[in-house]
Amino acid sequence: MNILNDDMEINEPSAHEYVIKNRLRSSDEVIHGWYRFVLGYPPHLVREYLKELQAEPERDWVLDPFCGTATTPVEARLQGFSTTSLDANPISYLATRVKLNWDVDVEQINRILNNVLDLAACCLKKEKLAIIPQGEYQLSFLKSLIIDSRYKDHLLANDFSPSRLLTSKAAALIPKGFISTKPLLRVLALRYAIENLVQSPDQSDFLKLALASTIVKPAGNVGFGPEVYRLPPQEDVDVFEAFSNTVARMIADLQEVNLRRPKPFPPSYINIDDARVLSCLQDHPPIGIIITSPPYPNEKDYTRSTRLESVLLGLITSKSDLRLLKERLLRSNTRNVFVNDDDDKFIEDIDSVRKVAEEIERKRVELNKTSGFERLYHRVARLYFGSMYRHLASLYPRLRPGARCAYVVGDQMSFFRVHIRTAELLADVALKAGYKVEGIQLWRTRRSTTTGIDLEENVLILKKDSGGNRHA
Repeated sequence: MNILNDDMEINEPSAHEYVIKNRLRSSDEVIHGWYRFVLGYPPHLVREYLKELQAEPERDWVLDPFCGTATTPVEARLQGFSTTSLDANPISYLATRVKLNWDVDVEQINRILNNVLDLAACCLKKEKLAIIPQGEYQLSFLKSLIIDSRYKDHLLANDFSPSRLLTSKAAALIPKGFISTKPLLRVLALRYAIENLVQSPDQSDFLKLALASTIVKPAGNVGFGPEVYRLPPQEDVDVFEAFSNTVARMIADLQEVNLRRPKPFPPSYINIDDARVLSCLQDHPPIGIIITSPPYPNEKDYTRSTRLESVLLGLITSKSDLRLLKERLLRSNTRNVFVNDDDDKFIEDIDSVRKVAEEIERKRVELNKTSGFERLYHRVARLYFGSMYRHLASLYPRLRPGARCAYVVGDQMSFFRVHIRTAELLADVALKAGYKVEGIQLWRTRRSTTTGIDLEENVLILKKDSGGNRHA
């Protein structure tokens, strides 16, 4: 099957347009900047494709089945659309839930913040750690905790135990060196204070997302480029100050949104679910628009990118938790392939996928690569496109006739430098699942760290026929 035919459109932007499309605009910061994945697409992509797909707020529900940090649902809702989102990752579920809760009582959060900081400071006192890192004397809001003599004993601090909050089993899940001892204690003290003082789940989640953002930067020794990696260790960080500033910025953003958008806000639903099954959509109104970016077929362990904050917030506490998470994800890398996986059976008759998988295995034999992971590369390719078939097939009956979809996907060369043209192969998969393929549009390019080659990141445009007839 070859999807590159005369009915398809491939649009290449100019060099100037590449620059514009890669730039994060200042107008994109409101809400979106609370917590983001480095490689996520920018909010203006959502705005562009709402227009490209001719979405109408009065008619179309917007779905993101791989919502990540909620770029699509937040931006679509800001534009007046009703949204539904899902993701298998609990940190994504938390981020999306908080970013779409525009009715949270920010005045109460402002009032309780001082109490949280007070208790956390007393927890650090119990651990013989000052709230201000040594040598940091700049005047700030937090320093008033000392100036006003509010750094006092607190009965709840007596039960603060870092080893209970972060068990040895949980700590073993964090890659070595991702956070230093003193910043870690500061983060755990804040988490303890939030969990013990904040009764409202909405307000607790709001503060935990602010803490998640603080964990990534500046508390952690974590860099992204595009893989997550360890930075040189920092002995200490003013975690309280960073956390307080993040909360203040989040509150200011919500106040701006409440001024910008009249109530009632468009409805929004958030679920934690396996995108191959979409059970959460069983009784949902028909979906009109999809704007999303699924994982790409490569050796990137997507759980590792969010591992530090997921563990420190208690969202993942053991190897079994991590395994359950990986089992709910698309099969896109060797770290989440399991013995009983059989998604590849759905795409056995798609020649384009079969040829890529065979080329990967041929290169492995030619290079005499024999490790267990390398032996799985060709299978990952098959499982990935089989997983995407399951997703697209499950989605099809939940779309309204004439619904249109934009899938942002990138080419890959992770498996022995075999070029996987993801959008083209997914177009073949989509045809089998019954969709009309309207085009592949070049969104931007990325430099491969392995080959030094610029790889395309494309937007695959799909449509469900107005009559709802499958093309398979």
